[in-house]
Amino acid sequence: MSTYAMIRLILFFCCLQGGFLMAQDLSISGKVTNAENAPLSFVNVLAYKVASEAPSTGTTTNEDGAFNLNGLEAGNYKLIFSYIGFEDYIKTIELSANKNLGNIFLNESAEMLDETVVSAKLPTVKKTPGKLIFNVENSSFSVGSTMDLLKKTPGVVVIGEDIQVKFSTPTIYINGKRAYLSSSEVASLLENMDAAYIKSVEVITNPSAKYDAEAGTVLNIITSKAISIGYKGSVDATYEQGIYPKYNFGTSHFYKNNWLNVYASYTFGKRKEYKEDDNYIKFFQPDEVSAKSIWETKFDRTTEYENHYGNVTLDFTLSDKNSLSLTSNISVTPKVDYFNNGESLIYNSQKQVDSSATTLSHVNFNKNNLAFALDYSRSLNEKGATLSASANYIYYDNIQNQSVSSDYFFANGDFLRNNSFLTNSKQNNNIFTGQADVSSELLGGTFETGVKFSNVNTDSKMDFFDTENNSNIFNNALSDNFNYKENIYAEYINFEKDWEKWSISIGLRGEYTDIDANSRSLGRVNNQQYFDFFPSASFHYTINENNGIGLSYSRSIQRPRYQSLNPFKYFITEQNFNGGNPNLVPAIDDKVTLTIDHKGKLFFEFYYENVENSLDVLTFQNNENSTLESIDANLIKSYQYAFDITYFSSINSWWWLHFNTSTFYLANEFYALQSTQEKYTNDTFGQYLFLTNHITLSKDRSFTADVTGKYISNFVFGNRYFKNQSFVNISFRKDLWNKRASLTIGVDDIFDTLKDMASTTRYYNQDNYYYANLEYRLLRVGFKYNFGNARLRDNSKQIKTDEGDRLEGN
Repeated sequence: MSTYAMIRLILFFCCLQGGFLMAQDLSISGKVTNAENAPLSFVNVLAYKVASEAPSTGTTTNEDGAFNLNGLEAGNYKLIFSYIGFEDYIKTIELSANKNLGNIFLNESAEMLDETVVSAKLPTVKKTPGKLIFNVENSSFSVGSTMDLLKKTPGVVVIGEDIQVKFSTPTIYINGKRAYLSSSEVASLLENMDAAYIKSVEVITNPSAKYDAEAGTVLNIITSKAISIGYKGSVDATYEQGIYPKYNFGTSHFYKNNWLNVYASYTFGKRKEYKEDDNYIKFFQPDEVSAKSIWETKFDRTTEYENHYGNVTLDFTLSDKNSLSLTSNISVTPKVDYFNNGESLIYNSQKQVDSSATTLSHVNFNKNNLAFALDYSRSLNEKGATLSASANYIYYDNIQNQSVSSDYFFANGDFLRNNSFLTNSKQNNNIFTGQADVSSELLGGTFETGVKFSNVNTDSKMDFFDTENNSNIFNNALSDNFNYKENIYAEYINFEKDWEKWSISIGLRGEYTDIDANSRSLGRVNNQQYFDFFPSASFHYTINENNGIGLSYSRSIQRPRYQSLNPFKYFITEQNFNGGNPNLVPAIDDKVTLTIDHKGKLFFEFYYENVENSLDVLTFQNNENSTLESIDANLIKSYQYAFDITYFSSINSWWWLHFNTSTFYLANEFYALQSTQEKYTNDTFGQYLFLTNHITLSKDRSFTADVTGKYISNFVFGNRYFKNQSFVNISFRKDLWNKRASLTIGVDDIFDTLKDMASTTRYYNQDNYYYANLEYRLLRVGFKYNFGNARLRDNSKQIKTDEGDRLEGN
């Protein structure tokens, strides 16, 4: 065959293939609304070839109710539109060219199926500039603890007890109410909140002025409520197996009538956990070059604890314009035990064993967290103006006792000496907040203003005892009483408006802070009064039907928590301990974000963040006395640049996908306290990848699977450097007994890769690392049974109002 003939043949097949592809590339579009012409989002739309039992393709409607089915061949199709609470709509069409069906109206079911029939559904993501809403109710993600759920939430990174959003610590809100807790206390609370009762997680990276100025980023966890008249309830249990077994039992109950909406839940959890650390410290001579000694320590900790967590919410509809809500969240932890064991080999500068040490430590504590809230809301006029007021009281106490005993031995194993001590500490926190807000229509937009007062009062006490000859001797020099008082007075204004192509949100918040902290041993250690403004603004422009661009700026404050100001120490071993810092000052955070969005599914974000006096934990080795101390500290500053890509979509009728990636540069500049050089910058470039797949495995959608993977390359916290962390989780959910029950089974960290997490500090005269191995790989089995006889008797207008009240109550 000649070259010319060959070219013609290739061109023929290319044209044939192109024509074939064009023949398949037909589309069906339209918009789905209810009877009141309001758009319905997340409606399932399936396209079946006539006489075919399997759908050719499928999608879900976006937030505007619009849908688009692409890649269809010419022919006859049956379209099925389905949505919980509405009657299915079936339409048959002949497709020979792209077709727009216009508006499709779904009629609400006259009598909804028994509400105990709850189908497993897709987790969904709604993304707007500065905010992501992750809806997980009744999905296979809603099993295990809320902390487990956050590990699967897009944009959230969980490392140990640290929760991070865009590499900063978010402020935690539960149903729109702030949790005034430290990082470890938040972790404990979320570990004991059952994910089965979580409706959604809101990841807010650009909070409005309505949020506290401390809320540079926000995680708002929304729990479920009843939206229909009647009663329903559920019982559930979760079993986890790592090195040791762990389990949770829970129950929730919903009741609603025309004037009362009740939600009550209780969870009991019992866990036993195991952790191993390998620690290495190279201590230096005064010249900061020559080695003085090297400590290699193998440390393990077994933790046993029990927790009771209860929540009661009462929503009262007093009239058409007035509503009242009472909420209580109670967490009681009667027992927590840490059994610590450390074995150290101490080498001289020639790397010969010089001596050894063993440390046994037992920590026992119990804690209670009681939170109560009263919320009132009033509709002021027909244009949507509202007045709301709230009062919150939080009581927290923690009683902790620790005993430490260290034995030192010569290189030949002969006993050298013993050092033993114990500490008894107690902390009581009382927190009160009051807030009033007004929202009204103004200039075609929404105007909000409000005031808030918060008071924090903390009393802490630690008694230190040296143990000699089986007697405990009080050590006044190492004992202390610490009192912390904080008052914050705040006022804000915020305005939002949408035009045809433009939308804006601008706000300003002012806060005056008065702090008084006293230590008995140190005298008055922190007395601060300051006032600052915190502006926020976001703009969005719709370029065309598919594309938009947005720009946002926010300024926030990071105040040191009272636990971080507490100078008390927690000893891991005699030579390794953690402590607070009473001299901390607030940090100021400035952040700018540029967002480009495409079809409401693909988002590009460029952002820069700078934090002056940022708060973090720094780990320093004292080369003179051979100790390692981790302290809360102010950095000089921290800053980051990042480029993020987010994409989510239903690939077809059985596969939903969410992908997120971030390419970033992180830098922490701090004072090198134990070094001759004054400053050091701990920085790195890195990559973050997150992928979630939700797969439907059966035609009736009763059997589903979720596969989630996450990878983080280099990143830094404080003066520590971390490298390469990844995991893959998989879970399956099956609805049982006419969908009255569900069974979930899954494995976290299926390839056991998280155990390889190492952290290093290496600069100047600092050289130490630890290698942590926790129970990350877990087999988890969950079971939930729903009961009750609730039926939907509200009309569509009442349903809409109920849902609005529910959102307002959040």
